[in-house]
Amino acid sequence: MRHHLLRWFAVSLLAFAGAARPAAARPAPNPVTGAIGDLGRIATSPSRMDNSDAYQLAAIMGAGVLLYSLDGNIRSEVLRNHTSTLDHLSDKVQNLGNGGVDIALTGAGWLAGEAFSDEKLSRTSLLAAESFLAANGVGSVAKIAIGRSRPYTGDGKGTFHPFTLKSSRMSFPSGHTTSAFSVASVYAYCYSDSPAVVFSAYGLAGLVALQRVYANKHWTSDVFFGSVLGTAVGRMVAAKGMEKPGATALLPVISPGYSGAEARFYF
Repeated sequence: MRHHLLRWFAVSLLAFAGAARPAAARPAPNPVTGAIGDLGRIATSPSRMDNSDAYQLAAIMGAGVLLYSLDGNIRSEVLRNHTSTLDHLSDKVQNLGNGGVDIALTGAGWLAGEAFSDEKLSRTSLLAAESFLAANGVGSVAKIAIGRSRPYTGDGKGTFHPFTLKSSRMSFPSGHTTSAFSVASVYAYCYSDSPAVVFSAYGLAGLVALQRVYANKHWTSDVFFGSVLGTAVGRMVAAKGMEKPGATALLPVISPGYSGAEARFYF
């Protein structure tokens, strides 16, 4: 299984490298250089926040604090309701948030788009890969800087060891959840006219978030902020890449070219 994923990962990277060449009508997104630019926009975005952004940030932080206060209770309740069937399902769902699987899926989407001359699918898949890289770049820095202990360590929800590289101390935010939502939000945004795509994309990403709590790998607040981060970056990348104005995100992430009426909320 691992070798199979590595082959998919290698093929996907080669596909993305080829996609970096400009097309005749419109340049194809380059996931790597695009993600680097996205990180720059994210880093400088707080200086461009307006009142609407601040209100939404306050709402999200409030929800996060509430979930943090309930982390221990939710974990205990989930652990009491484990079953063999759910355990089996949990093992399967976990792969949906695996970085190699996510990159492989976006690579497969790009290849399918090229094979069937579907420019929208090709472009969306490249943007999803860009979103994955950018969101995980931010998430990885946060994991190391915050150093929150995972629930299975038994240290408690309020134990933090900043600037550690131990996996057991890198609980916040959930990487699997960030990855899943960073990809799902791009497909959902670009295919917003298809309820089936939107429901499927966010539904599968939501299962990943639930699985991380069920598997005792993350606190509920970890997956909440992971989903917010992934969705915010994904919608920013999709709006920029598809040249559609006015995406509403969930974090203070600001992309150039947006104007006035939409409720923008950026990281």
